[in-house]
Amino acid sequence: MTGQTPERRRATRVDANLKLEVRLPGGDARPAMLETINISSSGIYFRSDHFVAPMTRLAMDIEVAVPGAGGQDLGTAIVPCEGLVVRITPEAETPDCSDYEVAVFFTNISPEGMANLERHIALLITDTD
Repeated sequence: MTGQTPERRRATRVDANLKLEVRLPGGDARPAMLETINISSSGIYFRSDHFVAPMTRLAMDIEVAVPGAGGQDLGTAIVPCEGLVVRITPEAETPDCSDYEVAVFFTNISPEGMANLERHIALLITDTD
């Protein structure tokens, strides 16, 4: 082995700095407004100033840019979804840590939301070519 791990993800992951609103389902607290690190059609990776335990269910709204009519102008769409925290770094709550990286696997997203997310990812891939 050369030390590189083969890519195991099924969905293309792209760097993306998107507005993200995160809520704990059933929670009374205000939603946290965060930004993403990267995204795919199967999940999202973001920074948080709070520890979120693995296997925590989250409700999220992601703001994405999407092509408008004719594919020329960009508009925005909100993609409501739910997900499950699958990884966090550091792996335990750490005193004075204000930069946790959280990976979430999508568990529920509407067909319209998925279509908008995939259109956004396609835009990002096109921009990097």
